[in-house]
Amino acid sequence: MAIHGSLLVKHAGRYLLLTTAEYRSVANCPQGPVEEVRLFVAADITNLDAKIVAEFGRAALRNGTVYFCVWGPDCERFHDIVDELIVGDDQGERLFAGPRKEDAVMTTWHKDETLEEALDFFLNLASPTEGFQAGSNFWVSICINNPKWAERIRKYVAFV
Repeated sequence: MAIHGSLLVKHAGRYLLLTTAEYRSVANCPQGPVEEVRLFVAADITNLDAKIVAEFGRAALRNGTVYFCVWGPDCERFHDIVDELIVGDDQGERLFAGPRKEDAVMTTWHKDETLEEALDFFLNLASPTEGFQAGSNFWVSICINNPKWAERIRKYVAFV
């Protein structure tokens, strides 16, 4: 993954990593310094093969994503691909299972919202299931191949 720039900021007692990337080696999804991560992805996957999206989603889940929030063109498909990975895992290896049987990785898509509205949801309302909550104080935002969106994310986070 080619990283164009990143910034780690502490916000209200939690950490948020802002990064921009290109789809080159999406399997190298960044991992936070904790086991459980809340992940926001701003991306346009309209012309991207589902296999590449699934690679990215699988890497994010393996790296501890417990809440997956996605925004951008075709974000519903991105969300559905990640959901399919979670359901498939639940019926198989259970690598992404929570500490309690009722815990689940949460996913949301934000097609009809502005980027700032989706970020507001992510920062203030994206709450993992109970078993994942205690260790999930690391928020990660990844903006893929769109420096303008990345700048909007940086400005929004600085404003909040």
